[in-house]
Amino acid sequence: MKYFFFIFLMLLASCQFNRNFIKNEVGIKIYTYQDSNTTKATAMPELKADSELQPYARRFDYLLINVSDIHQSNKFETRNSIWNLYPDTIQLKQKYLNEYSTDKKLKHYFAKTYDAIQPNQSKKKVEYSTEELMEVASKFFYCDSILPDTTVQAHVCIGLTGVKEAKWTKDYTLLEAFCYEAIFNDLDKDSSQVWESFGTIKSKSELLFRKNIQSLPSYLENVKKQVFVQMKNDPILKMILITHYEKNKGNLSIKLINAPQ
Repeated sequence: MKYFFFIFLMLLASCQFNRNFIKNEVGIKIYTYQDSNTTKATAMPELKADSELQPYARRFDYLLINVSDIHQSNKFETRNSIWNLYPDTIQLKQKYLNEYSTDKKLKHYFAKTYDAIQPNQSKKKVEYSTEELMEVASKFFYCDSILPDTTVQAHVCIGLTGVKEAKWTKDYTLLEAFCYEAIFNDLDKDSSQVWESFGTIKSKSELLFRKNIQSLPSYLENVKKQVFVQMKNDPILKMILITHYEKNKGNLSIKLINAPQ
């Protein structure tokens, strides 16, 4: 009977951990702005400053923004209704955080990412090839509009990417989070190799299709696709990703099955 009671306590602790995990590690930051002389607010999730996950914040940031149901485009009204609780910041934060802490899909990926960081954990990693790595990473270099001089405006960011446009049948969520972390760790440097390489590739792609512009939408689409192809095969990007993988493979939930040594 005492063994049953011990097992029951362990299961209870496990359930408690799963239920409160995101609430323990994530906070809500409120941003205010003026709209017709009225102060309004938006909010975003972020790891707490004292979270043990801070050294790996980017991979968790990616999950919070791109996996969570509340951040999907069809949940704009839900987000807005919570933001409209301002200036009651306490209720706003509670309701918004509840959206994340009760999101089963988000909790699944959060737990897998968390487990990989913990020492002495049994870590079942999700395997990907380096070809898949480059395919996913290339989609972060996104061309989205055209300036008056036909220069293509492009972004490398957490939300505006080609990932959502890709029609992949395989789940690349954990690989996406890794790529985001590796790319932005390089972009943070005073001299980013991947940013310079991206700029060169984009300029060459513009020059290639600028010679025969049939329409601006088709020109943008051609440049965007060309940039994806070239970034997928870019040795600088590959080097950045593999270097970050080798440095962090002990704390990652993914495994590259044919990573160059």
